[in-house]
Amino acid sequence: MRFRRFGVLPLLVIALVVTAVPVAASGRLRVLLEGLNSPKALAAVPGVGVLIGQGAYGPPGDILLYHTRGATRGTTEVFFEDVQVVDLALAGESAWAIGGDRVLYLRTPDGTVTPMLDIPAYQDADPDPYNDPAQPDPTESNPFGLAALPNGDALVADAAGNDIIRVTQAGDAWTVARWTREEIAPGQFAEAVPTSIAIGRKGWIYVGQLTGAPAIPKTSHIWRVNPDAHGAVCDVSGDHRNCSVWRSGFTSIMDLAIDRKSRTTYVYEIAAGGWLAFEEGFPTLDFPPAVLKMLHRGERTRLVPGQLSQPGSVVVMPNGNLMVSDGMFTGGRLLKLRMHD
Repeated sequence: MRFRRFGVLPLLVIALVVTAVPVAASGRLRVLLEGLNSPKALAAVPGVGVLIGQGAYGPPGDILLYHTRGATRGTTEVFFEDVQVVDLALAGESAWAIGGDRVLYLRTPDGTVTPMLDIPAYQDADPDPYNDPAQPDPTESNPFGLAALPNGDALVADAAGNDIIRVTQAGDAWTVARWTREEIAPGQFAEAVPTSIAIGRKGWIYVGQLTGAPAIPKTSHIWRVNPDAHGAVCDVSGDHRNCSVWRSGFTSIMDLAIDRKSRTTYVYEIAAGGWLAFEEGFPTLDFPPAVLKMLHRGERTRLVPGQLSQPGSVVVMPNGNLMVSDGMFTGGRLLKLRMHD
């Protein structure tokens, strides 16, 4: 995978705690927190608020809980200081997190934090059989996205390994699905670069991809994957029983969220011009706007155009509204996007 700017740094320590139909308009955006440190990881805490993991692309930050209910509404609580979290997901009273050291951690209800999978070590024993010949290392690893299945298992999207790994709370791990390279233009092949996972109805996995070089806009897909698969091959022209393209025409997807109640999907893209256009902003830190789209009843609507940049995460809250993070390199923000009247 050529997309290298989004490396992760060593983890120090980690601890976690634990409708209506969307409006057709663009939603109403409100900034809740500013000055955050690369807050890529968000997770809804039902009845409480939203958990924020910081430090994904920079120095450590605090794990925060922003309260959205009751007497503490609008306040922020520090749960742990000086940690790096790439992504996190809640599984009942337990929690999963990918640390800056690329290790998957599990926090159980008694407060015990256990390293469950050294993801690069796993990939060393499970090389990518469809690796781009221009990339010399078929065992490279960049765990980027995380989700929890209804039974509490974790799903890791490895953007460099081009696969999805499932990990049980007992420590068993296997590759659910892996991606072939796709011919996205005549004679031009690209790696899938899966970045994000959302869980849909009946536990099926929805995976957003970035799409590697040559990074042509509108060539990214959302895939639908059987969570019980072992080693499924995701190919646009292959066997589609366990992995198939669900929707196409996206550009450099960074995160996905699904509102299962309203059957609405939210797609968070790095920029309309894709990740190459985004990378051009690094010398000046002047980045193009991010793109947040709503998919509902066959229609695609761009939300709050021009108001987001450097996307982190999007999550659906229990009431159907959205929490969004951005500003991964120039001052992170937590924002609320009201989707219902």
